[in-house]
Amino acid sequence: MTAELGAQAHDDLVADRAQRHVNARAASAHWTEATGAHLLVVDPRADDANLTRDMSARGVHVTWVPSTLDGLLEYGRLSPSAVIVASDCGGIPATEFIAKIYEYGSAFVIAGFAAEDVTDAGRMVLAGAGAVVSRPYTSDDVWEILQRHRHAIEDHAQVSLGPIELDARSYTVRVHGDVLPDLPLKEFELLRVLLYRAPGVLSDDELRTSVWGSESGRPADNTIAVHAARLRSRLQGVARIRRIRGRGYSLTLG
Repeated sequence: MTAELGAQAHDDLVADRAQRHVNARAASAHWTEATGAHLLVVDPRADDANLTRDMSARGVHVTWVPSTLDGLLEYGRLSPSAVIVASDCGGIPATEFIAKIYEYGSAFVIAGFAAEDVTDAGRMVLAGAGAVVSRPYTSDDVWEILQRHRHAIEDHAQVSLGPIELDARSYTVRVHGDVLPDLPLKEFELLRVLLYRAPGVLSDDELRTSVWGSESGRPADNTIAVHAARLRSRLQGVARIRRIRGRGYSLTLG
């Protein structure tokens, strides 16, 4: 009986550790999506979970779509830092897709191709792609390209307003050049989304989605108010975080 209880306790401990690992990975993925760079992959092949996971560990959130038409929709929604587009996507031709990207934004475009499609990759480079990567995509290949073209991810990681400078890569906030110390994660995320929208208003639902993610993890209104109050105190004299009844929160200077 004692041996059975010991075995059960061991199994419970293993299961608990496994669940904690899953929770930690989920939290890491959400943090990457909320604060890291975004890579949009437009490719008719299935979502590669390995690439998504490995790029997340490097601070890059990956979104997959199967066609260039889906890619245009997601590009408008996400404003990604970089885009991989395969030469054989359905929808509009990849070369036209690249031209559309540059009409609406400045994301770094990478042409994806298989060995037999190298000619198409050349056409995509002529259309404006800044690099090429062969299938199957690996995190090492993609990361090397992004590192060679650092502007592809650096611009997205940094946001500033007046004397406030936030850098998601180093997890730092500077005010008038001085580092703001001991900023908890949720306050950091809250500040980042407010800076991106400033001086516009973010609704409570938008804040929940951006900072807390899934429905099950979303807090009550008073939790948002507590984090906003703490952040307001830290930025006193530099910026104002206003609660606008019935609408949400906004950040303005002064």
